[in-house]
Amino acid sequence: MLILPAEADEATVSTATDRISAVAAKHSGQVRNIERWGRRRLAYELDHRNEGYWWSSTKQTAMVIYGLTDYLKATNELKPNLTATVMVNDKPVRDGAWEVTITPVTGAAFSDLQYERWVDQRRDIVTKASNGEIGYLHIRAMDAPSLRQFQLDLAANRTRRALVIDQRFNGGGGIDQELLGILAGRQYQYTIGRDAGFQQPRPQNFYGPMVVMQNERSASDAEMFPAGFKALGLGKVVGVPTMGAVIGTGSATLLDGSTIRTPGSGVWTATGENMENFGVPPDVHVDNTPDDFLKKRDAQLEKAVEVLKQELASKKTTVPSGSK
Repeated sequence: MLILPAEADEATVSTATDRISAVAAKHSGQVRNIERWGRRRLAYELDHRNEGYWWSSTKQTAMVIYGLTDYLKATNELKPNLTATVMVNDKPVRDGAWEVTITPVTGAAFSDLQYERWVDQRRDIVTKASNGEIGYLHIRAMDAPSLRQFQLDLAANRTRRALVIDQRFNGGGGIDQELLGILAGRQYQYTIGRDAGFQQPRPQNFYGPMVVMQNERSASDAEMFPAGFKALGLGKVVGVPTMGAVIGTGSATLLDGSTIRTPGSGVWTATGENMENFGVPPDVHVDNTPDDFLKKRDAQLEKAVEVLKQELASKKTTVPSGSK
């Protein structure tokens, strides 16, 4: 289906008809008729040998967005802060159709939406694979907003028995000490609510088994963090070696206004390992292969859950005195 504003001129209508006809022809379909849906809409309905193909809600929505985007790109009508409303249905009739409002966003905002969806998908994978016993959070960068989000996510996972800390695709920053200071906290108190019968840990820390995930896109401070996590004995690291890009640099401005960056400091582990060009090795090596990507499988995340399940199975459960 192709949706166009009713004010479209004849040249635009002709061009749009040719384009949608070409799409229909690829699937043995054809443009059946043009119907006006409201004051600002034209609808091109498609007739096909197998109507179920064209008019399933998923396929139709895709066709609607295809046509509308194609036209608005040409006319430059759809811009940020503006909206467009289209009609969507699961069959080629107006009865029962509903409106969908399309709100354009900037490239940066779209990237944020994609990231949030990716995190939600990882969280769902962990929840389903562990029956809700294992929590999940992702650290996007090593900066102040990410630190605040980490604290919120940690509090949200405080009732989980174990935790996956994912910092893959993290380009670095400078909060590794803050993160490790939080995670290295030792439990000294807990709360039991009236008739609750279970321990309520403090939300600022996590005391169950943890793993940190890393990959080849974990760089700079996102390498110092898993190295410190291992050195402090906080848990295992799962994934592949990190980028090997730990170096402190400084910037100087030249006479012509250009800048040059030069190394200013290096970072060594407590055992004397220079972290420049040194990819932090994981405790459990597992990679996501191209085949995994095509199958939409996250083998690294699956392994992280497996590691935590094993730790939970071997961990002795203690019941505080005075609780049932």
